[in-house]
Amino acid sequence: MRANVLVRAALAGGALAVVCGSASAALIQQGVYRLHNHPDGNANPPPYGAKLNELYDATGNLDVFTFNFDDPQSEMYLEYTGTTIHIYGVALGGRDLGSSYANDQYLGLYTFDFTYMWGVGLAPGDDDLLVELPESRYNYGTVLTPLGDLVGLRDGHYNGDQPDFRFGDEDDDLGHRGFPGLSGWGWLFKALPGEPYTYTQDSDWIFTAEFIPTPGSLTLLLSAGVVMGRRRR
Repeated sequence: MRANVLVRAALAGGALAVVCGSASAALIQQGVYRLHNHPDGNANPPPYGAKLNELYDATGNLDVFTFNFDDPQSEMYLEYTGTTIHIYGVALGGRDLGSSYANDQYLGLYTFDFTYMWGVGLAPGDDDLLVELPESRYNYGTVLTPLGDLVGLRDGHYNGDQPDFRFGDEDDDLGHRGFPGLSGWGWLFKALPGEPYTYTQDSDWIFTAEFIPTPGSLTLLLSAGVVMGRRRR
């Protein structure tokens, strides 16, 4: 799967400007998106696309763990099928000291695999995607840490409110927290092996997303660009 995504990305590189420049508002298309750090994460710097505070109790105080989606070693993706949202890939991360990562056993690549299967739909009166869980249902995933621990992840609002996750550019199409394109944000609970799921303050997804056209859509985009160029002449 990863190889196919990379091929798509390589083929799509020249068309991303067409995608971004031709739309007056960010629309949610089915397909694969490359994920990036959000500029307004509240623990930035270092920049990040996800945060799992107290992933490990390393110091006895609040240990902030963040994950840099734009590091050269990172490859994080979101796939939207029309009914599910799958977030997956690898990201460099570790214990966040406020300006850099601690050079300790927690620094390294983390492998994420999370799927929203329940409650995925359109936000009322908008084109954003919203995850509002039905009663007694959760969505689950995992993160494999550099220590070899497979940590469970699940969604759910920290105080029982809604929504659990949103993907889009807000109701007014002006973007989420100052970013004008597509963003994804939502709370995350975690469970170390043998432990129950718990929420630690500000643990969440907070990323931006860039659509990767498939080869077929790339051909259409390039054809449209040629036609538009001819008309301008």
